[in-house]
Amino acid sequence: METRVLEGKPLAAAIREDVASRASALRESGHAVSLAVVLVGDDAASRIYSESICKGAAKLGIEARPVELTTGDGADHVARSIRALSDDPETSAIIVQRPLPRDVPASVVEEVSPEKDVDGATVRNMGLLFSGRDAFAPATALAVIETLARSEIPVSGRHVVIAGRSTVVGRPLAALLLRKSDRANATVTVCHTGTPDLSVHTRAADIVVAAVGSPEAITGEMVREGAVVIDVGVNRVEEPGSEKGYRIVGDVAFDDMLGRAAAVTPVPGGVGRLTTAILLRSAVEAAERASR
Repeated sequence: METRVLEGKPLAAAIREDVASRASALRESGHAVSLAVVLVGDDAASRIYSESICKGAAKLGIEARPVELTTGDGADHVARSIRALSDDPETSAIIVQRPLPRDVPASVVEEVSPEKDVDGATVRNMGLLFSGRDAFAPATALAVIETLARSEIPVSGRHVVIAGRSTVVGRPLAALLLRKSDRANATVTVCHTGTPDLSVHTRAADIVVAAVGSPEAITGEMVREGAVVIDVGVNRVEEPGSEKGYRIVGDVAFDDMLGRAAAVTPVPGGVGRLTTAILLRSAVEAAERASR
């Protein structure tokens, strides 16, 4: 079997083109998009992602500014700062980078206005999403939907198994896939660390989404022939002797899928390519709603 490799670059380019056009239209009407990227503490990965968002936004005509907050003044200071951004009419969209430091409760995210919560992190947006109503959703979960839809892989009526139940990927993705729409309407199984035999479920799936946070955890023998495999994981694996001393791999043993799966996303270069573009699309959508 020839396996189709679902590269994210061309899909992301199409999304960025649409975002740039819509951002331009907003500017012309006097409603510029302004995204606040909140970084609490000094998590290295979050800082890199923040810089990536700001650079990507600038290329599309979107103002994205980093807002760095320290925990030295306490969690209440962080909450007040986020609330001030929500109350600022010049700020049309907000994302609070996660993970948050241990001394900052997750509840500070609730200070973000749901109308500006473009990463779908607030309880209100999560509730709307799970009730099947219109809401902002996490960019990575949306990236999986976009990858399948733009790759013309049918989802309706098919069995999707999601390995991982995080509030960033697994749970919101399940809600999105269960929607009665052309891009969804799937039968969904969500597996997690308490699932006794993961392979029993993944082998029964038409589409497997790996979001377990463990390098190459989904092997070829865990996937039936002809299945579609979407890899959301990003893991750093030591590789002594290489230039960087490490390599980036997904949650799927990619080479195992070649010749077995009908289609698979690579890591890097797959789903991750779409996430920033989708986040910026949500920022534009928030500005469009505010301008009406």
